[in-house]
Amino acid sequence: MAEKDPSFHVGLEADKCSAHETVEEVGPTTAHGVPHSHRGLRMRHVQLIAISGSIGSALFIAIGIPFTSGGPLGLLIGMSLWCTVVWASANCLIEITTLLPIDGGFIGYATRFVDESFGMALGWNYTITQFTLICYDITAINLIIEYWKHLHPAIMITVTLAVILILNIWNVRFFGEAEFWISLSKIFLIIGLTLYTLITMCGGNPLRDRYGFRFWKNPGVFAGNTEAKQIVQGIWDSICWSTFAVVGPDYLSMVSGEVKSPRRIMPVAFKTTVYRIFGFYLMGALCVSIVCASNDPALLGAIENKAAGAAKSPYVISMNRLGIPALPSIVNAVILVSCISTGNAFAFTGSRALYGLALNHQAPKVFTRVNRNGVPYVAVLVTLAFGCLSYLSVSAGAAKVLSWWISLVGSAQLVTWTAIGITWFRFTAGLKKQGLWPQMLPQRGYLLPLSAYWLVIWSPLVFIFQGYYVFLGKFDGVSFVFAYGSIFIFGAIYIVSKIYDYSVNKRFRWAKPLDQLDFVTDIKEIELLTEESEVARMTHKKGKGQAVSDIFF
Repeated sequence: MAEKDPSFHVGLEADKCSAHETVEEVGPTTAHGVPHSHRGLRMRHVQLIAISGSIGSALFIAIGIPFTSGGPLGLLIGMSLWCTVVWASANCLIEITTLLPIDGGFIGYATRFVDESFGMALGWNYTITQFTLICYDITAINLIIEYWKHLHPAIMITVTLAVILILNIWNVRFFGEAEFWISLSKIFLIIGLTLYTLITMCGGNPLRDRYGFRFWKNPGVFAGNTEAKQIVQGIWDSICWSTFAVVGPDYLSMVSGEVKSPRRIMPVAFKTTVYRIFGFYLMGALCVSIVCASNDPALLGAIENKAAGAAKSPYVISMNRLGIPALPSIVNAVILVSCISTGNAFAFTGSRALYGLALNHQAPKVFTRVNRNGVPYVAVLVTLAFGCLSYLSVSAGAAKVLSWWISLVGSAQLVTWTAIGITWFRFTAGLKKQGLWPQMLPQRGYLLPLSAYWLVIWSPLVFIFQGYYVFLGKFDGVSFVFAYGSIFIFGAIYIVSKIYDYSVNKRFRWAKPLDQLDFVTDIKEIELLTEESEVARMTHKKGKGQAVSDIFF
């Protein structure tokens, strides 16, 4: 993203604080009159939380599903295209988030720069998405455990919920540290699987088989498909799967309200984290296409029979084919740890989304309650209570419930991306209307407004056609609800909110007037926080561990 002069300070001159003011003089509360959640997250915490929430079992296990449909090239094309859409969302969010790194992230921006009803509908849609992702992750953990031994699903669900509760309920700094170290496991797993691919393809395996790019030739780059219709369908399946798997900028926006020195950290986090996520996914897609054939009978059979855990991972299929012992179990174990990390990140963002809604009076006020460490504990407890829906897998079957969660999350993410694009257009129009653009922006995004147009065109387009399979053959009502239910949830909340607003204010409007958009509230506090954080950073001596981690993160 394009940079501004680092000496530039955001805010109107009349609203600036003197260097002698303290945080207490500005006020310990937000504009909403409630305490700010504690800002305890550093650069390494922010980057690993975003990576953790974006990379889970999908990259290591579920990636085999679009791979069998699109083949090596189809998977790479579909995933690459969707990465450009997510990159476009990052360009939109970096401009707003670096100006206003506040609790609630992009949910609060939608309320502030579009309309209360729009923000409320987006906020609840995203909150439900995070609740669903927790259920997905816990259900996936059950399947991973079944790779070794069948346990009653309720056992692992209960254990996982308890672990996530412990990590989230007390202190954001404790959560950040735990998430940082646990998330490193998936970074090491990605690096390890990449090295595994390079070594084995060159003949470093028990069979001394130098298979190279053999599977790109047979069955072919598009999984053996030769008809244009089949090739396009394979690429489209890869795009639709990517809408579920490839995320990241939304997490960065959501955690910005709890970051130390957000003016310094958030621009770097957006640039580095987003590109790392794309690199991990595209490298993962390339490695999968090298180590396994898209028509491998073992892979197709594992997917068809809904095999447990890593049994349907293309990597594990490859390891079994090459006769490598023990390694599949090691991979499954690391995937298990990474899933716990991912569920932990979902609980964090879900509770903060609920907290942000409550700050804007769009959810019960009880969710604004925080403990002495600034953690919104009521929101955390409610978020994990919704995670108890994972117990559905006890009766319906983990694999079946997993497919429901994937469909619901994918469609809800598409609604979120569309709303982010709309919010950016309103945000920019308001700045221009009030004569504040571009000098008020501490950071600029790339290729705007083209990036925003790319976002608001592709997201609705994919949403409309991502559930095409529902209409092929016999109509499946359950699949339809999970494929398109998010837009009905969004629409229902939006309409009810509009009706309530009309009944109270006796007027109807689609959006706030541009000359009334608020670009002042919170600016003074953030400016002062930035000054004090930078002074503290310059005078504070780093420990060896922190100094080393700062080199990489």
